[in-house]
Amino acid sequence: MIITDTGFWLALLDQRDQHHTTAKQALRQYDENLITTWCVVTETCYFLLNRKGVGVQTAFIRSINQGLFAIFNLESHHAPRIAELMQKYADLPMDLADASLVILAEHPGHGRILSVDQRDFNAYRWKQHHPFENLLID
Repeated sequence: MIITDTGFWLALLDQRDQHHTTAKQALRQYDENLITTWCVVTETCYFLLNRKGVGVQTAFIRSINQGLFAIFNLESHHAPRIAELMQKYADLPMDLADASLVILAEHPGHGRILSVDQRDFNAYRWKQHHPFENLLID
């Protein structure tokens, strides 16, 4: 499974996004299951509503039921680790969506991600020292 960030979803769904073509190519190139978190879904919906309107936002939500991607559920026991990560990366700063993706990477034990956020995902480490492998942007 490949982890997906908000920026990937926005690029994929917004033809005017500078990374749109790259996102579409990556989706074809990496014919694998995708996974994200509810935090990313929430953030994506917020930006889609502002950029593209309610139709694109609801189509994105409907794609969950169509099996386009899976959603990892954060649980209350993840909260201390999320707080630790937010404090560790306070200089960036790290938001909840990004922290949730670090938690997600720690569960399957890999950091393969589709993200337009080069700066942050080059800095973040899962399980304290493992770097993310951004498959969208080299």
